[in-house]
Amino acid sequence: MIRILFLISLITYSVVVSQPLFYLVAMGGAQRALSAAAYIELRQRINALMTRRLPAIYLSTLIAVVAALSVSLWVGNAIGSIAAGTALGCLVADVALMLRKNVPINGVIDQWSMTDYPADWESYRARWSEGFAYRQVALLVGYAALLVGGVYH
Repeated sequence: MIRILFLISLITYSVVVSQPLFYLVAMGGAQRALSAAAYIELRQRINALMTRRLPAIYLSTLIAVVAALSVSLWVGNAIGSIAAGTALGCLVADVALMLRKNVPINGVIDQWSMTDYPADWESYRARWSEGFAYRQVALLVGYAALLVGGVYH
């Protein structure tokens, strides 16, 4: 049972962590090179999709990780408990950072048009990227913990 729960946790967490991995590999640099109009259009299109899809992805990941943690604690598996607990803490930290830093900025950007935006639009992009960088660290640490727990539980 614990193997199955860790596998499910890894699969769902993989979907969540794919976002920061893609930003590390390509999207972050590409986004920084965009003009204001292109950046605004990209953010607005991503925001519309993520607002609809992200809650279900995060909820399934949360349920899977909590189940893996619960079973690990129940059977007395220390490594599994630490791994799943770390992954859970990192997932919660990611959500908190998202809600505190990225979502408010997304809301502001959603109000802009490609021709009507503030002169300091780049500062919004920089603040969004900074918040996302903290989220990247949290998610990568949580994912690494789950991988270790999946291998050594």
